[in-house]
Amino acid sequence: MRFRRFCAAATALLFLTAATAQTSAPAAVDLDAVQAAVGNWSYRPITGGSEADFVDSGGHVRVTVRCNRTTRAVSIVRTGMTGAAPYLTVATTYGARNLAASFAAGNLTAAVAANDPLLDDIAFSRGKWAIANAGVGALVVPSWAEAPRVFEDCRS
Repeated sequence: MRFRRFCAAATALLFLTAATAQTSAPAAVDLDAVQAAVGNWSYRPITGGSEADFVDSGGHVRVTVRCNRTTRAVSIVRTGMTGAAPYLTVATTYGARNLAASFAAGNLTAAVAANDPLLDDIAFSRGKWAIANAGVGALVVPSWAEAPRVFEDCRS
């Protein structure tokens, strides 16, 4: 029982922190003016959830979307980063939002609740969506079914 309360409190703190970071103006990304990166999405179940990776034409994982069913949180990870940033901006055809980010081992990670409307914006974005952060250009990826499948795994 104590563990569940602790998990609930930790999850609430995570989302409160994310909500606080969203107050900064998101970076402008004009999705109509750019092409999506060339590459493929792949989906796979993992222990405790599922994940989808976007792999570029060079074979490098550029983005990972991960579901943690225990906390009902979806993490969006931009890989290959050389430094930390306070937030990760996610841009869709419906708008853009800053998410509090953490940096570890070359990955910049932001998390949202599985029921966050941003995930629906990503799923229904017209053809592509983007991930950006301070000091690094936006990475525009195609909007394929693998990432929304991860979102739905986390919701069920």
